[in-house]
Amino acid sequence: MRGRIAMTTVAVALLLGGCTDNSGTPTPGSSPKAAPRPSLITAGPEVRPATGEAAERAAELTAAWPGSPTQQVWEHGYFPTEDSTVWMPEGAFHSDDDKAAYYSHHFDLKTTLPVAVSGTAEVRFADGTRLTLPQRTAQAVLDSLTEHSNPCPAQCYRLAVTAVQPGTTTVATSRGQATIPVWEFTITGYDHPFRYPAVLPQAQAGPAPGSDTDPATTWLRKASPDGLVLTASVPHGSCDSVLPGEVHETDQAVVLIGRTTPDKSDGPCTAILLSTAVEFRLSRPLGLRPVLGLGDGRPQTVAAH
Repeated sequence: MRGRIAMTTVAVALLLGGCTDNSGTPTPGSSPKAAPRPSLITAGPEVRPATGEAAERAAELTAAWPGSPTQQVWEHGYFPTEDSTVWMPEGAFHSDDDKAAYYSHHFDLKTTLPVAVSGTAEVRFADGTRLTLPQRTAQAVLDSLTEHSNPCPAQCYRLAVTAVQPGTTTVATSRGQATIPVWEFTITGYDHPFRYPAVLPQAQAGPAPGSDTDPATTWLRKASPDGLVLTASVPHGSCDSVLPGEVHETDQAVVLIGRTTPDKSDGPCTAILLSTAVEFRLSRPLGLRPVLGLGDGRPQTVAAH
């Protein structure tokens, strides 16, 4: 047994685990391959229809989606279909020191934080409907920026937060474009603020009836501007090769199926789960259709990286 995944079935929709690409760099104790694996399996010009048992499972999920409780929650809640954790100003970062300080959580607060009054905030959708949600405070945002701060020498480089104020931005959601409240953090040296959401996505409904949670399920990384190509991270074993993916789609929903095959190499395999980015071509733009996870039948949202 070489510790491999013979076939990985994944579905992606519109998060963080499993987003690391397999670059082909040998791990300690493993034999180097003749050639590194590609970091991206590109989509060809044609759609690859789903086949086999995975196609049957995908058809069951898409048939059960219309009118389901999960659909009702998805179409009436707040579920961003793009990464909505932070909106950085153009040109960030100005230097390697800035970037290192940001990702090491080295911030100094040089201003007073706004205090929430009502404890709620409003999301406004393009169709005119509104949704009131609990507000994420400016303090909570600051806590997320400074928690797990990496140790540094006494003179380590730090970023100064000089102003924090409320603002708004637009984000793509399961209900189309929405305007959401944000907190705008001004950092010394930047003409425009770093923006963080003042509301968080709601929890999704439970798994679809009869579904199973698939630990190998991966998440959407991005969608092309025209909505015709989705990129997902396909998980696989260290001795597997990743094949072009397959697609099952209806007017209501989409399921993407990742495929892997065992390598022919006789070298040792490591007991780790890797992932490779794969492009999936659709027959028409994704639009507002959810992409359902093949393992649990739930719509997915774009992973933050």
